[in-house]
Amino acid sequence: MTYLGVAGWQIEGAGHTVLVDPYFTRPASLDGVMVPDAEVIAKRSPVKADLIVIGHSHVDHLLDAPTVAQRTGAQLMGSDSTVRVGKASGMPDDKLIPVKGGEDYAFEGFSVRVMPSLHSALSDKHTMGKPIAADIQLPMTFEQYEEGGTLAYYLRLAGHEIFVMSTANFIEGELGGLRPDIAIIAPGLREEIYDYTCRLMHVLGDPPVVLATHFDDWKAPPPGGPYDLAQFIAEVKACSPATKVIVPTHFERMAF
Repeated sequence: MTYLGVAGWQIEGAGHTVLVDPYFTRPASLDGVMVPDAEVIAKRSPVKADLIVIGHSHVDHLLDAPTVAQRTGAQLMGSDSTVRVGKASGMPDDKLIPVKGGEDYAFEGFSVRVMPSLHSALSDKHTMGKPIAADIQLPMTFEQYEEGGTLAYYLRLAGHEIFVMSTANFIEGELGGLRPDIAIIAPGLREEIYDYTCRLMHVLGDPPVVLATHFDDWKAPPPGGPYDLAQFIAEVKACSPATKVIVPTHFERMAF
């Protein structure tokens, strides 16, 4: 497992590679249109991947994904909004997998369960996600990369079960019965959600390993500025003492 920055992950095992929200461009300005940085994508993305899953279609999750998919040969899985951007980027239908939550798909050598989820509580709980327009044309502006609905994923690969969320909110009833050995958890804005950390740990069966995600500055070059997750780590330890919390280092491969 390799942390790619923001909410991005490269998960490898048994000869397969699944990418989560691969995002490398990190535009310094939000003015004008958003264009993937081909040079940095070529530097950071793998040569080959099987599947890319997208948590939601904000720019810091989706902007680079179609380019990465075309470069690696991966299929792209996500909401209708994600698929619309994939099509507008020139991806063929057989490389696009639209999902809405509830699907549990088997692939050669791994499987992916999709769960409907929620975005973190932006703007003091006053923002409701919208879909990306059906008639989009690329490139789009920052504002046009609407949330498009949020999804969580449960990946079974190489003997591991991995829960993946891309933003700090969840639907508790959708996660019952999941028992991941690795949980990728977003801590940002969790204070807006009632008992976020304890509820999440317990509904996931107090997973042995938690990896923090989406904790850096998505506009700044990696590592994206200073960050302090001490309070989040303390919350996990208080609720689930046996859980090991790892704050990953950008682009450093970890074996489990």
